[in-house]
Amino acid sequence: MKTKFFIVLIVFLVFVCCNQKKLDDARANEIIKNAFELSEEDSIEILGISEEPNGVSIVKFKLNGVQISSKMRKYDKGWQLDEIQNEFGMWIPADNLTKSFGEAEKQKSALKDIIIITTGLVDYITDTGMTPKQNGAIDKNSEFYEALVPFYLKELPIKDPWGNNYLVYCGLACKGNYGIPESFLSSDDFLVISYGSDGTRDSWKYDSTNPKNGLFSVNSENDFSNDLINWSGSWIRAPRSTTQ
Repeated sequence: MKTKFFIVLIVFLVFVCCNQKKLDDARANEIIKNAFELSEEDSIEILGISEEPNGVSIVKFKLNGVQISSKMRKYDKGWQLDEIQNEFGMWIPADNLTKSFGEAEKQKSALKDIIIITTGLVDYITDTGMTPKQNGAIDKNSEFYEALVPFYLKELPIKDPWGNNYLVYCGLACKGNYGIPESFLSSDDFLVISYGSDGTRDSWKYDSTNPKNGLFSVNSENDFSNDLINWSGSWIRAPRSTTQ
C-alpha cells in the first residue's frame, strides 16, 4: 500500500514540475505585457510557442498587429523575455526593443495630446475671432486654461508623457520661435509644442522654402528626443508618418 502511495506521489510531482516548466499562452501574454509596459488599449495575440533545449521557448506573437518572434528563457525566478528577432533575422536583446517601443508609445501619446490642444484652440478662435493669451508652458492656473476648460475641452493636457509641460504660444507670442518668419504670422496663429523625450528645445529651424524639412523618420532612440510642433493645425516638426 505504501509503495503504491509513493509511486502515485512521485508521478504527481513529476507531472507538476513538468507543467511548471512549460510556457503557456497566458504566461507568455503576461510576460509580453510587462516587458513592453502595455496598456489595456494594446492587443497581444500569441501565434505559437515551441520549446528548445536549455529552458528556451520560441514565442511568436502579434503586438498591435505587428508580428514578432521572441525567445523566452526559464530562470529561477520564472520566465523572461530575452531576445527579439529583428527584420534581418538577427536576435537582439529584448531590452533594446522594449525601451524603443515604450518611447514610441509616449511619442504617439504626445502627438494625440497636441491634436487635442490644437482642436480646442481652433474651436475657440472660430467662436471668438482671436487666440487666448499664452506665452510658454501651460498650467492649470493660467488664463489659457480658463479660456479652454471646460467649454472647449473637458480636460486640457498639461504635461507630456515624459513629464514636461506642453508649451503654447499664441498670436504675437509666436514671434522668434524656431525661426518662423514674422511676415508669416498673424494674430490668430499659434504653436503647440512638446520638447520630446529629452525635455530640451531643439536647435532645429523652420525653412520657409522647404516647409517639410522638420518632418523626420523614427529610426533610432535619438529620434524620440526631437521636438513635436504643431503650427495652427499643421505639423512642422513631427514623425513623417504623422502627415501621411
